[in-house]
Amino acid sequence: MIIKNNKNYTKKNENPIYLADKLQAVYEDNYHIFSELVLTPAEIKPSTIKSYGVYNYILKLNNNLPSVFVCIENISKYTLHCSMRIEEGVIGEHKNVYNKPYNFRMKLYLDAKLLEIYDINYERKHEINIKSGISKKILDSSNTETRLVKSTFLNQWLKTLLNAEYHLINL
Repeated sequence: MIIKNNKNYTKKNENPIYLADKLQAVYEDNYHIFSELVLTPAEIKPSTIKSYGVYNYILKLNNNLPSVFVCIENISKYTLHCSMRIEEGVIGEHKNVYNKPYNFRMKLYLDAKLLEIYDINYERKHEINIKSGISKKILDSSNTETRLVKSTFLNQWLKTLLNAEYHLINL
């Protein structure tokens, strides 16, 4: 028996302008979703930011689904660092389902209305600021395609939280 392997590769659009435009669109969409989930309910805007501060919030749906922990560190009036992670542990009453969280680390630019993700990890091996939980490795030197993948992954997760109607609880 002869098995033929047909290699039909689809050519990626590696045009840097196309990738940059796509990345910009995802950054803007992420910002708007994050704003609806966190910034607007927490009343975070440039006019309310007076000095450096670290604020912790929880996005909660119900007791059966894990909470999402949000830490926001205002660096300046228009730039915020943020980390988000889902609660670790057994999900609800399902003893066989154990959730291992991802940590998303982002920069929010309030004036440009952009949310840029700079780190996703599921192991805590990066050096982290103990007070805020923000990675000290601020901008990973990754290429545009990698940033697009990370941003799209975050975008899908934020849309899931929004569609599931998670709401903000202030600590």
